[in-house]
Amino acid sequence: MQCPVECFSLLYLNPPYDWALGPADNRRTEPAFLSHTYRWLKPGGVLQFVIPGDRLAECSQILATHFRDVRVFRLEAPECVRYKQVVVIGARRSRREKERLTDSDITRARLYYANLARNPAQIPVLPSEPEARYDVPVSGPVQLVYRGLPLDEIEDLLPQSAAYGQAGRILFAEPVSATGRPLTPLHAGHVGLLACSGLLNGIFGSGDMRHISFWQAVKLVDKTEEEDDQGVITVREKERFSNELTVVYSTGQVALLK
Repeated sequence: MQCPVECFSLLYLNPPYDWALGPADNRRTEPAFLSHTYRWLKPGGVLQFVIPGDRLAECSQILATHFRDVRVFRLEAPECVRYKQVVVIGARRSRREKERLTDSDITRARLYYANLARNPAQIPVLPSEPEARYDVPVSGPVQLVYRGLPLDEIEDLLPQSAAYGQAGRILFAEPVSATGRPLTPLHAGHVGLLACSGLLNGIFGSGDMRHISFWQAVKLVDKTEEEDDQGVITVREKERFSNELTVVYSTGQVALLK
């Protein structure tokens, strides 16, 4: 996705916490997303950047060079603690402000972010009451342009491809079709095999009892404990398979039978 530079007044950025494959080397997605999108901010535009705290050092070059009045806070919600999330808030520098920067200013800021990444416990918790105010500049309408592959069109045209037809015989299994009545009555073992193989799935019944059934095999583990004369406890686990039936009625009611 692309858009003109310096057009947004506020950027809330929460990139995937992962590695991105590059033509020459691999890099983290946090600095990759920040590098791609910070240019969209107007001078004075506000950045809210949510990342794991230990990734601050990898984003320090852009943060130190292009943002002022930066504050870093630790997030305390359970999911945020799980991913060690922090929020970085700052305003983008103007060209004149960047020209006034010295190498020592950038080095000092990068060391600050690296120190926070190594010692996340020293990052203050995001307070409930604001301790600073960021004025968001006015911005107008912006047109986003997608320059990637037209995936929807490709998906529609793919089944018409001769190569796709040839590969389909290898990639996709032929649909299973079962018709007719059995020659002899089915016993419980036959019904279980048919159910777990998906041959009894489908729409059944009528009226209020009309429903969709879906069978599947599930593995269960039975545990038993035995204690000998010396007080040693032996735990034995025995695996077995059973059937599970999910029934969805026309009223929206869902029943799970085990």
